[in-house]
Amino acid sequence: MVSGRSHCESCHVPLSARDLIPILSYAAQKGRCRHCKSRITPDHLWIELAALTVPAMALLTRVIAGHFQDLPFRLADWDALSFVGDCILGWGLLALSVIDLTCLRLPDMLTLPLLLMGLVEGYATAGTDGVLDRALGSAAGWLIFALIAAGYRMIRHRQGLGGGDVKLLAMGGAWVGLGALPVVIGAGSALGIVLALATAMRSGRFNMTILVPFGPCLAAAIWLARLMLCRS
Repeated sequence: MVSGRSHCESCHVPLSARDLIPILSYAAQKGRCRHCKSRITPDHLWIELAALTVPAMALLTRVIAGHFQDLPFRLADWDALSFVGDCILGWGLLALSVIDLTCLRLPDMLTLPLLLMGLVEGYATAGTDGVLDRALGSAAGWLIFALIAAGYRMIRHRQGLGGGDVKLLAMGGAWVGLGALPVVIGAGSALGIVLALATAMRSGRFNMTILVPFGPCLAAAIWLARLMLCRS
């Protein structure tokens, strides 16, 4: 993403702009590389389709929130800024989830800029009070997971919660604020338990050493908290 251009995974030829149009390029090339005709992994298409749902979900929750608050729906200036923030957060969480599922990593080059963007968006939409709440949420998120990770290492003598997860919760706090943090932690933990049980059932090994990516579970909880709680 930073040091090199996108390229075909088979022939390694750099892709041009017309090869990188989401969904349309895949459809036009019938799922194959334009140069070597190798099959393009369908995962790319599914990720692009998932990215389309991000603005749709953000817009839908705004319409629903406006309906229940008896407000006419209109995208005012501050609404537009917050909506853009919803999309940036959603796309960032999607990218982080895919990376964690693929290689069990949550890169700082995505997490930390998103954390800063959350604080900036909080100030832009709610002023000093907003950025203070976001900053407290970020600090509390980092502290809670850092203490849990340290306690687990002390008791079990091995790592149970990665440093990327700690930073991801801190980033989530910068977008949803301090008040929504308990919901994020609870929902993320519940999703993590479900994922661990599903992984254990598939592998046939029911023990405490099963390694599962917690990032997607936490990302889903952050996204839901942002859409649901931050609209009330």
